[in-house]
This record gives sequence, C-alpha cells and structure tokens, in this order.
Amino acid sequence: MGSIWGWNPLGRPAGMPGGNNRARAAAPVLCIVDDDASTVDLVREVAEESGWVAYDFSRIDEVRRFLDRRHPALLILDDDLPDGRGGDLGRELRDDPATAGVATVEGTAANARRKGEIGGWAAVISKPFDLAEIEDVLHARAPRARRTHGESAAR
Repeated sequence: MGSIWGWNPLGRPAGMPGGNNRARAAAPVLCIVDDDASTVDLVREVAEESGWVAYDFSRIDEVRRFLDRRHPALLILDDDLPDGRGGDLGRELRDDPATAGVATVEGTAANARRKGEIGGWAAVISKPFDLAEIEDVLHARAPRARRTHGESAAR
C-alpha cells in the first residue's frame, strides 16, 4: 500500500509507536484488507483506540503470505480488491480447517445479490460505513479474540 502503516517483512505493523510490548503482544490482531487508504486509516484508528494491533494489506496475495505465518483474530475484507474478491477469500478461509477459526467481516458496496451471497459465510457491512459500525464489529469480536489469544499463549 505504500503508507507508513503498511505491513512489513518483519511481521509487525510498520510505523507503529513503541510502548508496552507485553500489552501489544496480548492485544487481538486485526488484518484490514482494503485498497482504499481512507478506509484503512478509519478502521486502523478505531481498532487501535479499542486495543487491537492492526495490519493492513491492499491485495489478497499480501494477506495470504501473512496468513501463512500468523492467524489474526479478525479480518475486515473489502470485496473489490485489485487481485480478487475479499468475500471469496473469506469463504476459502472458512472452508480451510487451518483458518476456519479466523473471523471475517466483509465490507462492500456491492449489490444486494452479492451481499446475500457473501452473507452465507461471513458478516457483511455496507460501504461506506461509519465509525459506529466498525466499533460494534471490533467490540463484538474483542472478548472472543482476547480469550482465543490467551488460550493459544497458554499452550
């Protein structure tokens, strides 16, 4: 994506301020997959204020490489990306036993038919969305994400 907030090869958010590494390690991880910088900035701001660590990607192939190494608690996917449909990626993740536990939310401005199709395997929020919708999604997923993260860390 080219922004200072983009993903980097070290597997952490680029440009992320320092601070308490232990708190960041315990925070749920969010992947934002969208090629619109303003959408990424909006979601990132709300997520970080809610205690999430956010990574952003503008292409499906980028997030696939990330998913080969880490499983976030939540992916917020744009359905219309340069290299494919985020909604289809969400379905693939749900159908793969290795990633079936990764929650996905699809953000789309698609027609009602496509929204209905995606809604068969993921939660859907209409674009453009507002802060309250993003906050609701993050707050609904945060307790589950923190339990999942804590359980895996205890193993």
